[in-house]
Amino acid sequence: MAFNSLIPASNFNGLESSDDIAANLDRLSKGDLEKLLKDIDEIKRLAKNSAEACVKKSIALNEASMQENRRLAEANLALEPQFLAKRQELAETYDRLAEAKSEYQHASGTNYSPTTILAVLQAAHAQLEEKSEKLAEDFISKTVDVNEFLREFLPLRKLCNERRLKAEKLAEKLSRGQPVASSRPILPPPTYRDVGRISTPADNPRSLYPDFTRDHSSLRNPDYGFKS
Repeated sequence: MAFNSLIPASNFNGLESSDDIAANLDRLSKGDLEKLLKDIDEIKRLAKNSAEACVKKSIALNEASMQENRRLAEANLALEPQFLAKRQELAETYDRLAEAKSEYQHASGTNYSPTTILAVLQAAHAQLEEKSEKLAEDFISKTVDVNEFLREFLPLRKLCNERRLKAEKLAEKLSRGQPVASSRPILPPPTYRDVGRISTPADNPRSLYPDFTRDHSSLRNPDYGFKS
């Protein structure tokens, strides 16, 4: 939707008069021109007639321009309600965009804050600890055979140790006030069978705080969850 532009009215500046006089003189023969040079009254009459014709023409053009400008102005006024509605719609859309942007920034800052990432890492580590201990108990009770135990338990303990180290490193940085390199958690994909979902504090309040009192995560001599 665009508004129409007004057409400026034409103003008489004398050029039309000169053109009309020249056109009249072009139609005269050499003899007529010689007579005209000797007739001062005829020269005045010719100039007067040409000026009057030019003025009438200029007035007609001005009136036509005024009528066209009036028509365009009325057309623009007819578009005003539509223009105001579109402007209001644009303002409301901008407000919704600003609100959505603010909500997104708030949600991103909450979901990917260092403390939230640490809680997720600790929850994931606690879940794997629980699963590895359960698998070890099943092996001791002979619920699972040796091949199945080795196939699932070793990758499970490896992933558990990796997440524990990441959680401890992140917790150390937070305690020292050091900046965290990444604001998004990057967890390795599971290499074991059916780990299950990460438990939430509502499922198990202790899942966010793994038990670090038992040292069975040494990379050199891991006990793999067996109790000595």
